[in-house]
Amino acid sequence: MANTIPSRYPSRGTDNKETLYQIIDEGLFCNVAFVREGMAHQIPTGFARVDDDIYIHASAKSKFIESIIGRQVSFSITHMDALVLAPTAFDHSFNYRSVIGFSEAEEIVDVEEKRKFFNMFTDRYIPGRIADIGEPTDDQIAITKIARLSLDNAAAKIRTGDVNVKLNENTSWCGIIPIEQTYGIPEIDHQLDAQMALPDYIKQLIDGSGKS
Repeated sequence: MANTIPSRYPSRGTDNKETLYQIIDEGLFCNVAFVREGMAHQIPTGFARVDDDIYIHASAKSKFIESIIGRQVSFSITHMDALVLAPTAFDHSFNYRSVIGFSEAEEIVDVEEKRKFFNMFTDRYIPGRIADIGEPTDDQIAITKIARLSLDNAAAKIRTGDVNVKLNENTSWCGIIPIEQTYGIPEIDHQLDAQMALPDYIKQLIDGSGKS
């Protein structure tokens, strides 16, 4: 089993499940690292979490998904929360939250379980979307592979707070600069009527009330 304890600042590490869940559920992309034909690869991909498992998917013809099914991979999810400006370049840092884990990628083959994932995955990013556009077809499910990654061997590493080094009155400006991610103004596709009303679930997503 791979070691998930940070070698530097181990006090910033934790395997508390609620902490892991919060970091993972706020993430939009998961980076999956693996070895194919003796070469290291890393692929960013969307994901969804259910309990202690992360689900990812790709085209059944994807070399990525073919390369990881039944094999060990590592995965990570990271949030950069702030720039930390210190009195020296050496002491500059970031406030961040991250999760890294190691797991065998298990293929999901049951059709109804795959359908459940499709719906869950879509509504994770845009709550209410499946009810609007309908569930994927059997053909769409058949040409997609889904893999499950376990959180059993995963841990978080977090840095929060101030500069954490000694300052004096002659020091240049120091402190933190928060980083925030927000949704922009929706832009309707050029093939549709520009006057088409924006669905309520998208309005709720944009203003923050519809986040899953």
